[in-house]
Amino acid sequence: MTSPADKQQHPRSCGNGGALKRGPDRENQGNTTTCSTAMEGGRGLEQHRRVSSVWKSYLYQLQQEAPKPAAVLCTDRPPDSPPYYGLEYHGKITRHHCEKLLTENGTYIVRHSDRAEGFYTLSMRFNDVIKHFRLYYDGKHYVGEKRFDTVHDLVADGLVTLYMESQAGEYLKKMSATSYLNSPHYTITKSLRRHIRTNRYAVVDTENQRPVSPKDTTPFSKAEEQDKDNCSAQDITTQRPHRFNVHTFTGLHWCGLCGHFLWGFVSQGVKCQDCNFKAHKQCSSRVPNDCCPDLKDLQSIFGADLTTSLRGSTESVPSVVTECVSEVEARGLTMEGIYRVPGSQDQIEALRLAFERDGNRVNLTEKAVPDINVVAGVLKLYLRLLPIPLITSQCFLKLQAVCKLSTREAKVSGIREALQTLPAAHLSTLKVIIMHLARVCDHSAVNKMTATSLSTVFAPTLVQSAVPGENIQPADLLAMANSAQEPRVVEVLVVYHRDIFL
Repeated sequence: MTSPADKQQHPRSCGNGGALKRGPDRENQGNTTTCSTAMEGGRGLEQHRRVSSVWKSYLYQLQQEAPKPAAVLCTDRPPDSPPYYGLEYHGKITRHHCEKLLTENGTYIVRHSDRAEGFYTLSMRFNDVIKHFRLYYDGKHYVGEKRFDTVHDLVADGLVTLYMESQAGEYLKKMSATSYLNSPHYTITKSLRRHIRTNRYAVVDTENQRPVSPKDTTPFSKAEEQDKDNCSAQDITTQRPHRFNVHTFTGLHWCGLCGHFLWGFVSQGVKCQDCNFKAHKQCSSRVPNDCCPDLKDLQSIFGADLTTSLRGSTESVPSVVTECVSEVEARGLTMEGIYRVPGSQDQIEALRLAFERDGNRVNLTEKAVPDINVVAGVLKLYLRLLPIPLITSQCFLKLQAVCKLSTREAKVSGIREALQTLPAAHLSTLKVIIMHLARVCDHSAVNKMTATSLSTVFAPTLVQSAVPGENIQPADLLAMANSAQEPRVVEVLVVYHRDIFL
């Protein structure tokens, strides 16, 4: 369909990927000796490596780095201008003229094809090379499969795709090779699916309005405990095929199979009509028949992008955060080892499912949830499953440098400036978390949780930073634990919280 003069490789409708790397809480770290703390740090980093495989941020970061579209405008509108093109249309000009107009990467124009009468060409500069694409319009603008409302949107999406292919071509070919048992979808929903499969989905006792505990005879009975030990992928899958359709996602989303970011701005991937499973188009063919329509009715709070989940909401901070923080401050500030001592994993899962189903209507009182460590565990779980942690890698690099400054005034000023690089939802939520940790720290004489202890527990869930390589040795883990900057950054935020946020 493209003439020899204008024939080029079109930006393809590919998948995406993006992933955050984060690790779990290092529950057993406290006020111990330097040696034991370092050893716990090594174990924490090992856990970090395992959990970080759920969400991957590389492709999200590439999209952020991709050139941005900039139309070169024609002030003297040609008389043959089609009504569906704007000032980016320059009429019938040559390729040589294009090179004079397109001087920066990301710049583009639309022109009448000089080699095919009656056709139009999109010319754009990418990677210091002028590329030409046959441009079509049928109510939407397109050069390939994807359709766009504006030429600007088409160019933006094309620049991202070209950048992905140039920077991570081999990486993209391998990303869908993930085992389903290691996929984010399986990891995050397996306990919920187990409840559905055993027909024990009543996470809340409706008579007393409380999450059911393991000693009750409903969701976590001995029969289910035995079932957990024997479960397999075949047990959990429903054998029902997914009904995937190409979908344009609003906001930031990640592939349920490979854990990579769904990049681009339209038709980023596919979505199951029945259960809302999201995936790259190429990954969807590897998803087994495990469609569970009951999942569609849940709110997808845990594991959802923070900014996307708050879009259209009147809240600036997720209710799961404000509710858990409020309850911990009501009855957990004097609890020894709060946030360090783990709650029952079964009860944490039950409470998490209650949040997914009922949102801010979950009852967290002592009668409903006797162990405050369960509430604390749900808060940590929510933060740990965020695809993009509260403190992004860009912000962390700035904070890391600022925290090395010698004076308090310089640190505070630099921290405030660094935090302004965060998305609004991240900044408002981080403020709530840090102010909360400061109040916990105020009771450290009783709860034994100093700023250092709290930063050790929370740093792996709050900060997006580099992840150790696969072949790292135990001695290297110990050294990294001793030199890790994430806890130091979080500790500085807690110590200087009044100067930073008030």
